[in-house]
Amino acid sequence: MSLAGWQRVSLPMLVLDVLAAAPRHGYGISQALVSAGLQPIKGAQLYPTLVRLEDEGAVTARWEEGEAGPARKVYELTTAGREQLAELHAQWRAFVAAAEAVGRAE
Repeated sequence: MSLAGWQRVSLPMLVLDVLAAAPRHGYGISQALVSAGLQPIKGAQLYPTLVRLEDEGAVTARWEEGEAGPARKVYELTTAGREQLAELHAQWRAFVAAAEAVGRAE
């Protein structure tokens, strides 16, 4: 699987990680992921993920007036989102440990 494939699978965790640092709008989330070395995220992937996270109560969204343009939806991590992020990180670490163990198994 390519980096982009792994990125798609882990997108909810990655989005929550970005929002753990600070509230952001969709483009800001995408830019933070690219700045971290990941592939650009298409809106068709990002926005359904944000809607799902909002439906789950992991993030809240509010409209913020733009300084030079239209209003933007800003997403913020909730307490439930922080708990979900901690669980996703634990699951990720368990998966990585198991995958690495496969390579060492005889």
